[in-house]
Amino acid sequence: MSLNLKGTQNIIKLCRGMKHLEVMVHVSTAYANCDQETIEERIYPPQVDPERLSSSIGWMDNNMVNALTPHLIGNRPNTYTFTKSLAEHVLLQEVENFPIAIFRPSIIGAALKEPYEGWIDNFNGPSGLFVAVSNV
Repeated sequence: MSLNLKGTQNIIKLCRGMKHLEVMVHVSTAYANCDQETIEERIYPPQVDPERLSSSIGWMDNNMVNALTPHLIGNRPNTYTFTKSLAEHVLLQEVENFPIAIFRPSIIGAALKEPYEGWIDNFNGPSGLFVAVSNV
């Protein structure tokens, strides 16, 4: 929730203050709508209001959140796909006056050059495999 939902809301606030913004590109995931039988190029409405959920989680302890999580994510495999979907919905609700594009890659790996060669911020997904088989 902090990274995917709140992070997106913070970027929206930042973009609102930009006078010469040409486009906001949001990096989501191809799996944001994996609970749908057919996926179209649109933003699907969430089963829960993102803002109300965020407020509710704020006062819950970890045990309560963990007990509630399976009910919230439904047919999704994990909280990552769930929160990415919520973030897309927030974009639809909160972005009025500037163009946005949503990029839904199926996988993201280590950086080639930026911010420096081979940069990664975690070892999740393919990044761990890249490190394991690299000559570094």
